[in-house]
Amino acid sequence: MKHNFTVEEANLICIFAGESRGEVIADIEKALPYLDDTDMVELSGRIIGKLRNMTDEEFGQLELIEAE
Repeated sequence: MKHNFTVEEANLICIFAGESRGEVIADIEKALPYLDDTDMVELSGRIIGKLRNMTDEEFGQLELIEAE
């Protein structure tokens, strides 16, 4: 299954980069209460949804590079 992440989504995942998909999801969820920007909350929710819909193996194969 192919999971397409936008540049913004990939950048946010890179910020929360962990050793596992579950760790990234948990870290993003921990940050949600501190986000005042509705666009960032929406972006975070989309990422969490995509990460939950993929397997750990698929996550391990992702090559996410933070864009400048």
